[in-house]
Amino acid sequence: MRTSFKVHAVLAGGTSALMLLVAGLTLLPGSLPLPSPRFLALLTGVTLFPLMGWAFFRGLFGGFDRDLHRLAFRCLPGRPRLALVALLGAGVVLCAVDAATSDSRQNAEVRDGRYVVFETSGRRGTVEVDRREYEAVREGDQRGMTVIPGTALAAVALFVLVTGEVRRADDEAVKACVKAVKAVSTTSAAPASGGTRS
Repeated sequence: MRTSFKVHAVLAGGTSALMLLVAGLTLLPGSLPLPSPRFLALLTGVTLFPLMGWAFFRGLFGGFDRDLHRLAFRCLPGRPRLALVALLGAGVVLCAVDAATSDSRQNAEVRDGRYVVFETSGRRGTVEVDRREYEAVREGDQRGMTVIPGTALAAVALFVLVTGEVRRADDEAVKACVKAVKAVSTTSAAPASGGTRS
């Protein structure tokens, strides 16, 4: 497999693991010094869309055959395949937990020493809350900013490795075909040269 596919998969998989780790830590009791939602949104913007776009064009350029990709998935080395499938599974579980625990409050902020959140149901608008509610909403914001992009990046990493395996098989098939053509042309040229000598 070409190095660019491996680098692409490592970038996507590593960023996915980081995001899902942050999402998982938000479920622990107590307040942890996690990155702010704005930083996480920026991280998502500079990683998810470029890596996903790169994967899309690679898949588009290489063509997509479901059966071929299924076989290529089975040909991947065991540890990377297991790690990415586990990462993808963890992302799906965290998405389900996030959907089950999300509420109507978001965008936790501190304004002039007061804790405020944005209420999305009933009377929409900014409401003041206590510190405990602020921390809970802030963790929900952090989880929401990481769990879906993290799961998507795990899928991107797996897709890139499968595409790289398909491309490697294509390259080997082309090399084998060229080698066979050269062998046939060499074999067919040998009697002709022998007939000229006689």
